[in-house]
Amino acid sequence: MELSIGLLEDDALTRVAIAESLKSRGYRVGISASSASEFIDSFGKVPLDAVLLDLHLGDGPTGLDVGNFLRSKSSILGIVFLTSFEDPRLLNSGIRDFPIGSRYLTKKSIGNLDALDEEIRSSIKRAKKNAVLGESTLMKLTDSQIETLRLVAEGLSNSEIAKARFVTEKTVESTIARITKALELDASPGRNARVHMAQVYFRSRGVEVTTHGS
Repeated sequence: MELSIGLLEDDALTRVAIAESLKSRGYRVGISASSASEFIDSFGKVPLDAVLLDLHLGDGPTGLDVGNFLRSKSSILGIVFLTSFEDPRLLNSGIRDFPIGSRYLTKKSIGNLDALDEEIRSSIKRAKKNAVLGESTLMKLTDSQIETLRLVAEGLSNSEIAKARFVTEKTVESTIARITKALELDASPGRNARVHMAQVYFRSRGVEVTTHGS
């Protein structure tokens, strides 16, 4: 089945090269845009299975802004970010909340059509998988609980979370207990609840996390 792709890339030569590569692999390029506003204006007018978004678009909205907007509109849209960096955090230390189920691919890998094809198809599968996961788990949590879960996943202590959220440590402890119960996490001896909370959070963001001895 032919898949329809949306492409957002501000460099004209790179955009044309990627579009031609996609077409050679049997994809249909439904949207090809050079700016966030151009892409968003076209979104919704053409059915898309996945999008390739340049992470850094110069001044103004970033590819991440566009990606989070698209995820708010569709939980099953495949999203792949294109970046020149091995780790997007090198672009901006404040970048952490990528759309649920999204992937990212370094631009130097674009010439490898198998890798490009794999990331696109993986992003679609992950989006659909995490849409179901979100309905069955994280959708049970309140906004306050989601924020606490994120801070736990980042490795903050209860004291640090309390300061960040302007609440008491006792409130944090109660919130974590409610999260553990809502997510039906195993609280048996020998299992670290915070580790499993972090696993749930990162997996909901499309990051597979494995631990040993947990």
